[in-house]
Amino acid sequence: MTIKTNPEQLAILRQQMDDANRKSHFVIFESTERQSGDSLRLITDYESFREIQQEHGDQADMHILQDIVPITDNLAKWAIAESQAARANDDPNVLADLEHFTNEVLMENHLAVNKEDA
Repeated sequence: MTIKTNPEQLAILRQQMDDANRKSHFVIFESTERQSGDSLRLITDYESFREIQQEHGDQADMHILQDIVPITDNLAKWAIAESQAARANDDPNVLADLEHFTNEVLMENHLAVNKEDA
């Protein structure tokens, strides 16, 4: 794990996420590629989900599995990993963190996890 946080940092981030959540709430959605049938569950805000759906709707079927995701420590750590992945998307440690915390959030919300790359 490359993500190191303390309780105070998580509390601040959770507050920031709560504020952002008022503008566009977090959702968990599933994307299934039409050609391969492969599915992936992802987390994003609602507005981004709509944009992704518009841009890639011809390649994959997408639907929301959970509308309004509770803001937890795992969601905050997912947000950190997501931000790091956006900056260093080739770093396997960062991608592993993103995958791990995505699955943690999925489990918290009683949804099937994504298969981890081995």
